[in-house]
Amino acid sequence: MSKHKSFIKQSVSIKKPHEVVFKALTQADELMSWFPSCAESDPQPGGTYQLFWDFIDASQNGSQDGEYVEVIPSEKLSYTWKANSVPTLVTFVLSEANGETVVDLDHSTSQDDVDEKKLRDDHANQWGFFLMNLKGYLEVGMDLRKEKLNQITH
Repeated sequence: MSKHKSFIKQSVSIKKPHEVVFKALTQADELMSWFPSCAESDPQPGGTYQLFWDFIDASQNGSQDGEYVEVIPSEKLSYTWKANSVPTLVTFVLSEANGETVVDLDHSTSQDDVDEKKLRDDHANQWGFFLMNLKGYLEVGMDLRKEKLNQITH
């Protein structure tokens, strides 16, 4: 298997313990508070997830499903992700610094014949928005999906 090549690396610091942040990244009810409109999640190696995004304009609706590859509670999480039909891997690494949890996101692919610029262009803004929404949700209970994306939240 080829080595994974990162096409997106982003980080955010959150003023919450890493256990709280990890739960928000893995538990369906927590995920639905900052990321998809609806979620199912079985966060263990080989476990599956399903994420659904619903928007006021239904033509924008989408879904994602995949499998958890690595799950180290409160430290690391990775799962498969189809990006424009390209198999990719999303990895979150949590660390503590100055009493905050640093979340490092790495979105990568092992496929050689892909347009990494297109993958980056298609996903970087979305990951940036959702990481900041995770921070807002956990720190102050703020969710900007409806206001900024016209996303239906439950």
